[in-house]
Amino acid sequence: MNNMNAIAWLLPIIFMIHDFEEIIFIKVWRKRYEHYLDNCTMKKKPYADFRSPDEFSIGVEILFVILSIISLFSVFFNNYYVWYGFLFTVIAHFVILHCKICLDFKHYVPGIVTAILFLPITIYIMYTATILLNFTAIEILLSCAGGAVFTFIIFGILKKSEKHFESFLIKYSNGQN
Repeated sequence: MNNMNAIAWLLPIIFMIHDFEEIIFIKVWRKRYEHYLDNCTMKKKPYADFRSPDEFSIGVEILFVILSIISLFSVFFNNYYVWYGFLFTVIAHFVILHCKICLDFKHYVPGIVTAILFLPITIYIMYTATILLNFTAIEILLSCAGGAVFTFIIFGILKKSEKHFESFLIKYSNGQN
């Protein structure tokens, strides 16, 4: 892998494969682990704010489009600062969210399998990109910090929009849209 244009497209691909695991398993996982979730003493229970797979899928679609646009613009303009920052946040997401929650919960949590599988791959992609892009330490730091800030903003907006997603789906199912 020595071509940044090809490497850039791995970001939305890895993200989507990872989120497929979550989309497919969250509903049945909640049913299977209902007893554990009810008796869980964790401060924030895994997927406690999850309402429906349909609603979750809309958020995933929006994130996929954003990551695809980031990859497209990175390739088109040969500028990978934003892409690099978002790759960093995907790695942080795997470690901080999925690995930590799975260890705290002490059971399977949707997303952990692909997080574990993709963690070494994404670290290798970031290592390779760092070499190919020849980023300085300051560029790496600013890119990663910027990616983290943008990710928190995007997740915040999506979180606030979830109830609108659900009401849209309900209206649509009732023939109102």
